[in-house]
Amino acid sequence: MKRWWYGLSERDRGVLQIGTVLVALMLLWGLAWQPLSRVRDNLRAQAFTQSEALAWMRPAARQLAAAGGLARAPAADARSLLARTDASAREAGLGGSLVSVEPQGANRVRATLSAADFDALARWLQQVSAQGVVLEQLSVQRANAGRVDARVLLAEGGQ
Repeated sequence: MKRWWYGLSERDRGVLQIGTVLVALMLLWGLAWQPLSRVRDNLRAQAFTQSEALAWMRPAARQLAAAGGLARAPAADARSLLARTDASAREAGLGGSLVSVEPQGANRVRATLSAADFDALARWLQQVSAQGVVLEQLSVQRANAGRVDARVLLAEGGQ
């Protein structure tokens, strides 16, 4: 390799050195800089979307808190938590958004909703809480104006 290198003219060695530097810079740009730049831009866009969602959720949370709780005596219902959850969600106008209602053990149910009206979801959660059902987990993501995708884990009261 050395013999080949020193067998080249001074001009050819200079051209190869410049070419090597250019190829190294292009590889650095293509394999490191460009992907990192793309990821940074995606993260910035995601942060902007998240801040918009937060700005939308803050007034909605205040509105929900201002609505207060409905203090009703829980009605005796012999149906399972699964059946009561499904029926109450449909009665609350969430039937079209209800994707699934699945049992999660003996006394827990996970409900998944897609593009549900946020206000109807909040009223429904308030209603089931008034019936003695405990909201254990709630994951809500903004779908579009006034609509959310949600995963709700409900449990029988006292579980």
